Amino acid sequence: MRPIGYWLKELDRLIEAGFEQELGTAGLTRRQWQVLNALPGTQEEVDRTMAPFLPTTAPVIDTLVEAGWASRGSTIELTAAGLAHRTETATQVDRLRAKVVTGISDDEYAAAVRTLERMAANLSP
Repeated sequence: MRPIGYWLKELDRLIEAGFEQELGTAGLTRRQWQVLNALPGTQEEVDRTMAPFLPTTAPVIDTLVEAGWASRGSTIELTAAGLAHRTETATQVDRLRAKVVTGISDDEYAAAVRTLERMAANLSP
């Protein structure tokens, strides 16, 4: 049996590839999708939300602003185009999420999440 670290990395790699396949045609990366879903908020709030994934979201937000999907002021907001794009691509993300949990019951999923949460807590300072 392979250790949990192997499966965590492999699952993350496969999720990343799935996002690339599902959202690539929509011009979004996994991180851009995650940041779109963290908006609205200040730079600090978005950075705190995304801390497990990115040290700072500023470069990702820059790409969203350049694409016309977000605007930067005292808070970073979705534009109408950004909200529409997020709504349109949500179906693709839902399809990927459903694929990830195919054949896994709600109880099995909840148990896996609780176990990973406890493992993370065990290693947290």
